[in-house]
Amino acid sequence: MKPIIRKSALNKYIKNIWILENHDIEQTDHSLKFFADGCSGLMFQQTESGVLIGDKELSSFLLYGQTVKPIEMKCSGSYKMIVFVLYPYAIHALFGLNASELTDTCLDMRTYSSLSKEVESNLMHAASTEEQVRIMETFLANQAASANADPQIQHMTTFMMNSSGSYTVKDLQETTEMSERTFERKFARQVGVPPKLFSKIIRFHSSIRQMDKGAYEKLSDVAYENGYSDQSHFVRNFKEFTSITPRAYKSKRISENNSLDGFVQV
Repeated sequence: MKPIIRKSALNKYIKNIWILENHDIEQTDHSLKFFADGCSGLMFQQTESGVLIGDKELSSFLLYGQTVKPIEMKCSGSYKMIVFVLYPYAIHALFGLNASELTDTCLDMRTYSSLSKEVESNLMHAASTEEQVRIMETFLANQAASANADPQIQHMTTFMMNSSGSYTVKDLQETTEMSERTFERKFARQVGVPPKLFSKIIRFHSSIRQMDKGAYEKLSDVAYENGYSDQSHFVRNFKEFTSITPRAYKSKRISENNSLDGFVQV
């Protein structure tokens, strides 16, 4: 399913806003798969049956950290999901949290503060999607008013994302005045994963986006154009974040092209 994607005025922290909505009167089961993209996010969801990851039912309003393992969300019937995709440094800057504690998991925002609990209630009673987006944006703007973003980590992650992970972590660390150990510890606390793993995620995300766009002739083209030393390296990296090979992903993507559900990448 293709989400509606918007930009936000709060572009220092919000990469974009996704709205996924499906009005399903036949009460069918849905499966949405997400892969690592280097970002965290704030999500509100409304469904008839709840949203599950494995056996765990998700909160209606949640903050999720870096995704390393592939995620499959399941629900039945109609659903709406509003996701504010946040830049890698935003969880620490906006919420003062150790981002590594949210890697591959999420925080029920009803437990974060009295304000976030009130925001969840307002979202549930809002009359429209537009109003829900405004409520979430206002909440994040309030958080941003007292945010304390680290300009060095902000610059570093932006640079790594813009260069598709093509620079070594050693190269980046040497541009700072920090020791390698201090740099890695600070990066993991604010971003959620060590810099080397973040760089692998960004390179993987660049390659899967190229595949989704169909901008290649052979899979080896994707490998070399994204800086992998050979196709075996590319396949290992791809399987680490998706549990399937690039060839299997390509086949599934084609077979699910006409379906409302399937892989969601933006």
